[in-house]
This record gives sequence, C-alpha cells and structure tokens, in this order.
Amino acid sequence: MSYLLEIMGRGLLAELAAAFRQLLQDDAGCATDELLEACRERPADPLAHNRLAVRYLFDREFARARESFLRVLELDPEDLLAHAGLACAYDELSDTEQALEQLRKAAQHYRDEPTVHFATGFCLEKLGRGDEAAKAYHRALDVTPNLRNAHERLAAIYLQRDDLDAAIEHYEHICFCEPGEIDSLLMLGNLCVRDQRYDEAIRHYRTALTIDPDNWEAHDDLVTACDQAGLYYDAIEHLREMMRAKPAVPDNHLRLGDLYAKVGHEEEALEQYLEAATLNPDYLEAALKVGTSYLRTGAYEDAAKWFNHATEINDRLLSAYVGLGVAQHEAGRCAEARESFEMAAGVEPNSTLLFSEMARLHLRSSAARQANKYLNLHSLTTETAPEPVGDLVTRQIQGYQAAVKEHPQHADLHYRLGLLLRHCGRNDEAIEAFHAALRINPNYEKALTKLGLLLHEFGRSEEAIGVLKQALEVTPQSAELHYRLGLIFADRNKFSLALQQFEHAARHEPENLEFRANLALALQNMGLIDRADASWQVMCEVASQTAEGRTLIAKTTQRQQQ
Repeated sequence: MSYLLEIMGRGLLAELAAAFRQLLQDDAGCATDELLEACRERPADPLAHNRLAVRYLFDREFARARESFLRVLELDPEDLLAHAGLACAYDELSDTEQALEQLRKAAQHYRDEPTVHFATGFCLEKLGRGDEAAKAYHRALDVTPNLRNAHERLAAIYLQRDDLDAAIEHYEHICFCEPGEIDSLLMLGNLCVRDQRYDEAIRHYRTALTIDPDNWEAHDDLVTACDQAGLYYDAIEHLREMMRAKPAVPDNHLRLGDLYAKVGHEEEALEQYLEAATLNPDYLEAALKVGTSYLRTGAYEDAAKWFNHATEINDRLLSAYVGLGVAQHEAGRCAEARESFEMAAGVEPNSTLLFSEMARLHLRSSAARQANKYLNLHSLTTETAPEPVGDLVTRQIQGYQAAVKEHPQHADLHYRLGLLLRHCGRNDEAIEAFHAALRINPNYEKALTKLGLLLHEFGRSEEAIGVLKQALEVTPQSAELHYRLGLIFADRNKFSLALQQFEHAARHEPENLEFRANLALALQNMGLIDRADASWQVMCEVASQTAEGRTLIAKTTQRQQQ
C-alpha cells in the first residue's frame, strides 16, 4: 500500500547539504571574484575561505569546495561550518566514507548539534549500516526530540525490519507534534492496521477524515449581502477589510477569488486561489479553482498539474475511508465497515471524473469549457459548440488502448485506461484493466482501491474486502526493495549510475518506457517524485497516440518556448 511504502521515502534528503541549510548560507551579495580576492587579502581568515567554499558548493564545483574547506580546517580544526561543508562536498563526490569521517569529527566538538547526528545517520544508512544509523538518529532526538526527519528515518528502518511497534511509536510522535497533517495520520492508521491494532487505526483514520478544509467557514453577513445583491466591489472591499484582521484563513482567500472572478479580474482571482491553496495544500476546492483559472488562460500544463493535485487530495480522502472500513471489518464492526465503504464509493467517482476531464484536456483545448461546466463556475462564451463529451472520452480510450498494446508492461497506462472505462460504465473492461495493472505491480494501491470498490459496487463483497485489505498490506520483500530503492534514489550519483547500467544492458531497447514508467511508479509510491508531474508525463505519452494529442503537445511546447 502506498502509505506504508511512502514511509520508506520520508526523511530522505536529495543532498546532504539540505541538512545544513541554515548553516551553509551563500553570500549572494558578493561575486565569486570578490570572494577570491578576500581570500588573497586575508589568507589566514577562516571566514573568508568559508564564504568562498560555500559559493563553490552552491555552484556545484565540489572539488574546489573541498579544497577551500580543507584550508579552513588547517586554520581552525574545530570549525563546524567547514566540517559540515566538507562532508557535503565529499558526499557529492561519491565519497560517503570521507563525508562520514568529517561528521564524526564535527560531533566530537559539537555533541549538541542535532543536524550533525542526523547527517551522520543519513550517511550510515546510505552505506547500509542500519544499526549504526539508528543510533545516530536517536542521538539527534536526544538533543532535539521533535526532529521530524530523524523520526521518519527511524520509522522507515523499523518498518523495513518489520518492527511495527517501534515504527508506530515514531509516527505517534510526529502526529502529536503536527496534529493537523493528514498524510502522517494515514500512515499511522495504516501501520496500526498492519499491527492488528484496529481500534487505534479507526481512531486515526477518523481524525484524518475530520480535518476537512471544506468545513472551515468564514461567514460575514455584510459580504454575503453585497454578493447576493450584485454589489461585488463593495463585497470585495468589506472582505479585504475583514482579511486584514485575519489574513491566514484559506476560505476567505477562496471567497475573495470568487468575487474577483465575478468582476472579470482573472489575475487577482488566481492570486487569491493560489494563496488559499498555499495556506492549506489539502484544500480540494482551491486546487480545482486554481486549475480552472489556468485553463481559462490556456496554461494547460499548469492546469494539468493542479487538476492532478486535486485528484491526489480526493484519492487521499478515498484511502482514509478504505482504511477505516478495513479496520472496522477486521475489528468485527461489519455494519460500520459497510458504511465506510459506501462513503468511499461515494468519493471515488470524483477522482474518475477529474481524470476524464484531464483526458479531454489533452485532446481538445475545448476541455477548458468542459471543466468549467463541471465546476459550475461562470461560463465562457464561445462561437462553436464543444465536441460531445462521449466522443472525446471514447477517442481518449482508444489512445490508451493503443498505448497499452505498444507498452503492455506499463502499469500506469492500464490503470488510467481502467479509470476511463469506469467513467463510461464499461465496468467489466475496467476490472480487467485494473487486474492488468496489478499483474505488473501488485503494490499499486490506487488500482487495488479502485478495483475493490468496483467489486463492492457489484455485490462481490468478500472478493472486494480481500482486495481492499491487500491495498493496506506490503510484503517484507517489497518493503525491503522500496527501502533500498529510496536510499539509491537519495544518492544522485549512484542512482544515475544505476540507470546508465540498466540502459546499457537494455541497449537493444533504448526507449524502454515500461522500465522507466514502473520505476517512476515505485518512486511515486514512496512520495519521492511529484505525482502530478508524473501524471502529466503519462498523459503526454498517451496523447502522442492521437493526432489531436500530437497537435496539442506541439502547441504546448511552442507556448513554453515563447
């Protein structure tokens, strides 16, 4: 299940320097030549050499950064910034052992510096020394008990070892420190299901479901009265006055965006929608309205990303209902479980509908009108009628069918074909498409969830329960595989080398779409690559199967180049 697998990717750093972001600050006000001159003028000044070394690090000139940091340590062997920077330089030069040595030296002088202990654990984990890594992470928590990255990496290590009690303990701490974060609650609930702690799982899933941004209301009678009377500018002014007192209420920004849209101020409306989505990344309505705003301006790639983000929010809600239902079923609370599965079945069509809207976007720019109609916003005036919805979806299905025929081992293509078939009521074909995706990737949680709910809808309850339970499981072998993949991905040089070696071995098939797609899906399962971006790429691949899609891609590319 993706929420268990996502634990494996949490806390990983794209680069070691991310651990020392507050310490390694580039002096952006000085040119590199000025920093070099300062070193020549003050050769015994550690600060001057550190400033230059950090610049080299930011410019990715790692060999020069290494030499400059070494010079600092000749002048001051206890300089924390130099030890940390040198460790980062060594790590980028694929010398993790030397990076680890510098961190150990830093720890001798700075025992109360949590980032040093965390970075030490991260290097040890990449070297496959999990026991030592866990000790280093615990040392970081001894200094800073709420250091989130350390809790996340310890949970990954313990889950990989199937020590569920320890993994749960760390996610309980994360949820205690950040009680409003839905993803962490879902992970904790999933861990509790895996450990057969069903009552606890039910409590965590219910908490996740109560954190619903659409329940936040920011009422103001005067604004409402002005809005209903068509006095939109008065409503805007009163709402802006109210927001000066409470600027961080997402609902107010969304409402202000709607008012701006009514008076035709599209840029201001988009700005407010974006602010609402920034204040609350889980706000489904805000994500939908940002996407619609981009559609109106023809910014299709931005629109696609935001609609896909909205789909992810909806799918997360779906996962919470499924997890709750499975936990209730396993606890013997079958009536409650049926109710939760019915709730999941009610939420599921939203994701399918959103995806079908996005599919039409890739066929015709008139999809903007279709999405606008779906969202019940004010209509756009057009001189020509849009092509019938059914025709567009049928043609998109044909594109996906051609794609899966050409790339039969591409799990995501089968899954997305299943969504479109489901949307058209071709349920038997949708079931087969989901099964095809799962034959390729048995851990594909979304396909398991959609298949389980489809089976539930058709009265195949026992089979549905089995599939939905499988969506919450992950085998020890799969956990180990994803854990190792996450560590490789965190080491950019190693990951790049691994890809090169695979491509060399498969040089007779250089366009190995299946390998790249299924690797991307595994990384999505761990939350290591953006799902919205990945969805856009898949759609582009399918769009190339149709003449309309190729035209749209060409137009989008031309727009990006302007």
